[in-house]
Amino acid sequence: MLIHNPSLADEIYALNAIYGEGSMSATFSDANHTTVSVKLPGFNYSFLLRVFDDYPQSSPQVLGVDSLAESRKQEVQQNAVYLGACVPAVHYPGTVCLYDAIEEFNTVHKALQAHIQQPGDTEEDSQRKSAQRAAILRRLAVRAKVKAGTGRQESVTADPSFDVVDCAVCMDPFFRVDLNMFKTRQELKCCGQSVPLKTLREVGGLDAELLDALGLWLQELHTANPIYCPWEDCLAYIPGASGMGDYAKCHVCKKRMCMASRGKEHGGICKRDKKLQALVRKEKWKFCPWCGHLVEKRAGCNHMTCICATEFCYRCGKVWAGGQPDCDCGLFQRLD
Repeated sequence: MLIHNPSLADEIYALNAIYGEGSMSATFSDANHTTVSVKLPGFNYSFLLRVFDDYPQSSPQVLGVDSLAESRKQEVQQNAVYLGACVPAVHYPGTVCLYDAIEEFNTVHKALQAHIQQPGDTEEDSQRKSAQRAAILRRLAVRAKVKAGTGRQESVTADPSFDVVDCAVCMDPFFRVDLNMFKTRQELKCCGQSVPLKTLREVGGLDAELLDALGLWLQELHTANPIYCPWEDCLAYIPGASGMGDYAKCHVCKKRMCMASRGKEHGGICKRDKKLQALVRKEKWKFCPWCGHLVEKRAGCNHMTCICATEFCYRCGKVWAGGQPDCDCGLFQRLD
């Protein structure tokens, strides 16, 4: 492929001689930028970098990796972030930097691997390794931020927001929300936990409309038994706040739906509701107080655990708080 940036073309040629033919290649190139694929030894995926037309004056940007399946793994996300911090950390305007960035990444990656927690580690070992990894990443983040244009290292190191930790989100000194999560419907996570909407609002750079959409999507994601508009021209998620007794109103198309059958609005008593309630009474089944799934007890005590992990009393339906009953029904009292 013709690479429009001559400095980049020469650098790719030299790096293929160092790391092996095919280690680096251009997957796209025009007068504005070139996308470069970087395949390093020991990795079963390639990093993707965007190199702008004024390189080496400007610093390349790490876009991610070429494998969708691999990109969903936290370790792969972290490695992309590490490389993304290594590039500006070694970049000097006017000087090609990809070789230095790769070597810096290899050094950082090797150092982090040396401090990975092992199953047999004591609590003291785990804390020591975690502190060592955090120190490595903190130094990298500070170097990257300083080289990116702050110009005053002391002001950066004094900023508590750059106390990075070992995680694909909060260690990233240039935190940006990946809007592709709307397409893949994957939650943005940090340290194994969902990133709070408040954090995204403060540092994610999203406008108000996107934040509202994200908030609604997160609510849908965490709703145990989400309800969707039954009208074919809509099918939107209906938040619980839109419920109106036996009927709910879609906030998008403004049409109403039957909550019992989850179908379109209809007149009279819902036939499905009447038949189901009769069967529930006959079989003495119970609805989970959280997600609404039907639960049948065939034997044992009244302490039930639904498939949604909610614990409740099968006799009265009250939720167990903190693993303890909130009623006086007793574990083995007969059903009424």
